[in-house]
Amino acid sequence: MSTLMNARAGGTINTCRFVVPDTSHANGAIQASDGTHLPLGIAQQAGRLRPDPAFTSTQVLEAAEVGEVIGIYPPGSVGVGLLCNAAWSAGDLLMSDSTGQGVVATTGKFYGARAEGPGTVGAICPVTVITGLLP
Repeated sequence: MSTLMNARAGGTINTCRFVVPDTSHANGAIQASDGTHLPLGIAQQAGRLRPDPAFTSTQVLEAAEVGEVIGIYPPGSVGVGLLCNAAWSAGDLLMSDSTGQGVVATTGKFYGARAEGPGTVGAICPVTVITGLLP
């Protein structure tokens, strides 16, 4: 893995999901919701930690909430965990689905990673962060 870059979360961003620019803030990022935007990278793997009795089980899966700093693995990062939502094979180019999870990229969409090995649905799988557009 490489050094995280930081951005301001423009909404809730879950761990191990694709992240795209948030146009409402100069240094903003939001969780990706499709393959129509070039990804900045993949959200950090560490969830939010807070010693608060009101902390919910859902919040442990969040990398950041709106206004917080989000760590993002940028292009060139290797061995980054991406949540798999549809099986893939080693070498496949991956894009975001509607929840920021990885799926095999399709024609005319932006990809954000290359699979380092097979992807198992529901698992966090290692990828290399790269970006581009499938013609």
